[in-house]
Amino acid sequence: MIKDHFNKELRELISAEEWLIVREEYMPEENLAYESLFGLANGRMGNRAAFEEGGNKKTLPANYIHGVFDKSEAFMRELANTPNWLELKMYYLREPFGIEDNQELNDFISVLDMKKGILFRSYTVITESGRKTKIEKMKFLSRANSYLGAVRTYITPLNYGGLFEFENRIDGTVTNFADFPRFRVKHLDTLEINDLEAEGAFLKSETRDFGMEIGTAAVVDVKNLAGEDILKSKQFRAFGEIACEFFDLELQKKETVVIDKLAAVCTERDQEDVYQACLKNIKEFKQQGLDSELAEHIKEYQKMWSKADLILEGDQKMQQAIRYNIFQLMSTPNPDDNQTNVGAKLLHGEEYGGHAFWDTELFVLPFFNWTFPEIAKNLVEYRYNLLDKAKENARENGYRGAKYPWESADTGDEECPAWTIEPDGTCYRCYVADYEHHVTAAVTLGMANYVKVTGDQRFMKEKGIHILLETAKFWVSRFSYNQEKKRYEILKVTGPDEWHEPVDNNAYTNHLAKWNIDFALEKLKEYRKAEPALYQKLCQQYGIDQKLIKCWQQLSEKIYTVADQGLIEQFEGYFELECETINEWDQNKMPLMPESLKGKDKNEICILKQADVVMLMFLMDDKFDLETQQTNFDYYEKRTLHRSSLSPSIHCMMGLRVGDDQRAYDYLERSAYVDLDNNQGNTREGIHAASAGGSWQSVVLGYCGMKIDPDGVLSFEPKLLAKWSRVKYSISWQGEILDIEVFEDDLKVSRRSSTDGQKIRYRVNGRERIIN
Repeated sequence: MIKDHFNKELRELISAEEWLIVREEYMPEENLAYESLFGLANGRMGNRAAFEEGGNKKTLPANYIHGVFDKSEAFMRELANTPNWLELKMYYLREPFGIEDNQELNDFISVLDMKKGILFRSYTVITESGRKTKIEKMKFLSRANSYLGAVRTYITPLNYGGLFEFENRIDGTVTNFADFPRFRVKHLDTLEINDLEAEGAFLKSETRDFGMEIGTAAVVDVKNLAGEDILKSKQFRAFGEIACEFFDLELQKKETVVIDKLAAVCTERDQEDVYQACLKNIKEFKQQGLDSELAEHIKEYQKMWSKADLILEGDQKMQQAIRYNIFQLMSTPNPDDNQTNVGAKLLHGEEYGGHAFWDTELFVLPFFNWTFPEIAKNLVEYRYNLLDKAKENARENGYRGAKYPWESADTGDEECPAWTIEPDGTCYRCYVADYEHHVTAAVTLGMANYVKVTGDQRFMKEKGIHILLETAKFWVSRFSYNQEKKRYEILKVTGPDEWHEPVDNNAYTNHLAKWNIDFALEKLKEYRKAEPALYQKLCQQYGIDQKLIKCWQQLSEKIYTVADQGLIEQFEGYFELECETINEWDQNKMPLMPESLKGKDKNEICILKQADVVMLMFLMDDKFDLETQQTNFDYYEKRTLHRSSLSPSIHCMMGLRVGDDQRAYDYLERSAYVDLDNNQGNTREGIHAASAGGSWQSVVLGYCGMKIDPDGVLSFEPKLLAKWSRVKYSISWQGEILDIEVFEDDLKVSRRSSTDGQKIRYRVNGRERIIN
């Protein structure tokens, strides 16, 4: 039993095993992946699961804070690694003990409790001198007060006793890319170190570019199991950029000490004086105690799970994976902040710099639309807040309207570097930001789907319409007219499949650009009739008249969309590329490059990095008949390597749509297990946000068949696996929370509210039902 590894207090705290992710064997080479996997986030900050004891070389401790970006010598603005408040160094007769490289570990176990958002760890360490010590730990980042974090440590010397020494440290020497010398950057300057008015340790730092101040404070509370203070002495010291509170105590053999390390992290983003904010939070935290804060933290997770949990009976491993993806997704965004977004690797690693990509709108946002609409609104407002920068970005590139950046941080500038440097120092030109413009349509589509699901017409009228019109203006300026063929085209562009760049008339991009323009025309027509005052205001602001509307209509009618039926060519010339279909897969069911095409220029062969035409079919299923979708899925699935984590979930849902159930489940496994199984080998860099969101979509929108019909009615066409006896989840719909239960031969919808509400219509396999 997992709980048997822990003391009575922790055993009572740990949830049932179905809620746990467990690491039962310590292998140093797996540390970095598990630091991401077991990373915690509380909406304001994220903390990797590095060992607080220090002393281990295979580690990348990091504490990231939403909105704290910096560039300095890096290629782009990236989430800055902020001071490490976790460290608690432990010594006996000057000999360190803990997870050290030269010490023996026994009975190691680390447990992530997803239900409560707590990380547990237990092990017994034997030092070179033969001293044997039992160490148990618990860590959480508070959901009740997102400025706070805490670690509780139990230390029991098993075969010795005497004077123990400790260091409560805050390390300001931290860098990004600590284990890549070529890319290592220090983003913070340390401004001040003090003893926090004798409360503990405090370190003030600031980002080097914009001078944003960050305050980090930590104190310790030391007691025995009887609750008695056994601290012998303590003394504050500063060592360069490290704030250190030294303390010591006496322990007898088999006597246990409990050390609570309480931390507060505040920034200038939301506090005028970070020192006073830290001091206030620490004093209140210390006064109420860790247990009280932990209880409030657990209550917050209970509320979150009541909205977001997904029960999947009959498939234990998939149940665990879906819950894990939900846990990391819902833990990351700040529910009180519309100036930040969700990075491609969440708050768990440094890859992609914490930047927002199109991943947010098409993979992550749907989860929040249906479960936490208030967070979804923040995510779409983030794009609205940066609309002026998107307009500036368009002007700088010779276009009109708004062109959203491929990678977005805090300023709205394009953060995708023009040059990429490999670990060996090789440089090559990166054209992603130059040609991969479909992100602009994704931003608009994400916004439109938010309004469609939530019914937030106020947002649409006040903010969304401006995103829509500015992005439509961009696409109008992006097209060029082919006089010979009498059509509008997009030349030199890259679609979702980044292995072919640039190309002409990428089908995905052309279709999405046309949709963007058509949707703008549709909303203008709607507002002209239903909201004449708003329509006139928009016409005046944007210089819209009937001549311009007719111009957009004529352009849209002549957009080259390759084809609407049959096999659709991904881009002009794709069918002429050297081609061989995939026929080998690795142990993780990941496809392998055909032997005859290995080493060849990817621009010259037919193999794709990720879903492109298949992605188009998924997003715009109303534009293509089922036969066309089947034809294109069968063709492109045999030619896609899924080297992007965005791809498998799309192939899962498309497989279900066209009736290929077995391949659909294979793709669900690839998506849902991408980090738990580390099947792309890069979990150390952070958690794949798009896979997490795509896996949720695959179960809810795919297997449960949930959608909104054209008339706005909630609809279900379930296709459950035979081994899934029941799927249960909740959604936010028309201002209420609905509980959905899907069975092999039935589906039930119930409203959670006991108040008398309006009747809710929904359909199951086309048949209408009513919730009274």
